[in-house]
Amino acid sequence: MADLIVAFDPGSTSSRAFWTMKPFKPELLLMESEIAEVSGRSIEVYEANKLGSPAPENAAWIEPKGEYRAVGFLAKNHFYADLNVVDSKLKLAVWKALALVGAIASKNELPNGSTIRFGALLPYGEFQDRELFERLLSSAIAGYRFRGEERSFELESFLSRPEGFGLVSRGRSPGASLKNSVIVVVIVGYRDVSVYMMNRGVISRGVSKDYGFNKFVEVVRGQTAGLKPDVLTAAICKAGPKISPRALGHLARDIDPSLRDTELAQIKEAIAVAREQYWLSLSSWLRSHIPTEADEAIIGGGTAYYYEREFNAFFSGVKTNWCTELEEQVNRCYLPEISQYGLSYRLTDVYGFFHYLVGSERITTHHV
Repeated sequence: MADLIVAFDPGSTSSRAFWTMKPFKPELLLMESEIAEVSGRSIEVYEANKLGSPAPENAAWIEPKGEYRAVGFLAKNHFYADLNVVDSKLKLAVWKALALVGAIASKNELPNGSTIRFGALLPYGEFQDRELFERLLSSAIAGYRFRGEERSFELESFLSRPEGFGLVSRGRSPGASLKNSVIVVVIVGYRDVSVYMMNRGVISRGVSKDYGFNKFVEVVRGQTAGLKPDVLTAAICKAGPKISPRALGHLARDIDPSLRDTELAQIKEAIAVAREQYWLSLSSWLRSHIPTEADEAIIGGGTAYYYEREFNAFFSGVKTNWCTELEEQVNRCYLPEISQYGLSYRLTDVYGFFHYLVGSERITTHHV
């Protein structure tokens, strides 16, 4: 067994990882997804004026090959970085992975030279570049600085799978065979939507589109000037499909009660219109890429849950699997850590992939 095993999902709104060292004890680490390019001088100023002793993942900065990047909470709250939905997710994922491993190593005194088995979930469209990701990560993790300390690890093995694979491998009923089924996997996240087919246990074809929840949010922002994407996203999700006005109250800026009510009504209407149009566009695209012969549809991603009723109707003639038992496992094991985020359904994919990753390593080690 490698010294550290990590299953990583570099999501656009949060980085999520399950990991274990020896002896086997699965742990969860969450980080914000923001990344800021910073100068060495600005890092020096930050370190000189920093108060308290924040957890490594909340004060993460890396220096790979002379470049400086603040990652996660530090990037978002100190350097005011926004979510990046433009740059390659692969490029961003390497920086997130370095910060994640650095934080784990700092908190658990993992020595330099330790071996790592690393698994990554990627959108289907970027899964084709998994070998490039492996090369970039292997080179970067062999020598970089995390919060000023030299870090050097050996990427003993690397495994990548498309998003949704953890749901397929661990989210179906015990004993359910993949060999005699045609399964369609639909993942709708903040940045991307991906669809791929598994025919008799083999991924046969798939496609991704840059049409995640951020497109919905941008439409609403266009009618509600001044609202930040992350604030608006959180409010839309909290308001739910029925768009509860109470969840939107903090978005109104006018202190005059009569004008405030008008502003809230405008925001609610903007969300309602955008919600309907986004689903019409998304379902039309899905319809053109999902074959009629599917036996089962596995659905995941935060955006998908927001449209749960619509998805169930869309797949009315197919067995629909939301992997609720896997979500219950996550809740039972990690509820204290995730309760404030309310994102257990966003962890099911990487949680299932983690157990697949550990299981496949044990098989490999046994044969060796």
